[in-house]
Amino acid sequence: MMKQIIPLAFLLLISCSQSNKKDDARVTSALTFVNNYIKIDASSPEDLEAWFKSSNLVTESFKTAYKRVIDKGWEMDSELGLGFDPVINGQDRPDEGYELDYINDKDNYVFLKGKGQEQFKLAVKVIKKDNNWLVDGSGIVNMQ
Repeated sequence: MMKQIIPLAFLLLISCSQSNKKDDARVTSALTFVNNYIKIDASSPEDLEAWFKSSNLVTESFKTAYKRVIDKGWEMDSELGLGFDPVINGQDRPDEGYELDYINDKDNYVFLKGKGQEQFKLAVKVIKKDNNWLVDGSGIVNMQ
């Protein structure tokens, strides 16, 4: 009897810490940010940086971390920079954008997948600030 209870308790613990609530404000913030971000011309670093700077969907610490990662990439390679997009942690983007995969309720990480292209996976960190959920990390930027 005890052997049956332990796996059941483990499954309940896992299901309590993850969810896929599509109407969650954290999901809305993450999806709005990422799907708007990937619409910008990825071949124009200036456009990406300007959009990022003006975004009211992200925290100041995310903006600072993004700038630091981009600048470091240009320092390492003055012609190519990083060679990939640090916000999506890749070179390619899903054609139709991202959708919710699941949420880690404990840590406020929203996990996304490409619409119809599930090989595109992305973790987004959100925090609540002044009653709004803001993106505080994505891809490799500010995700510690």
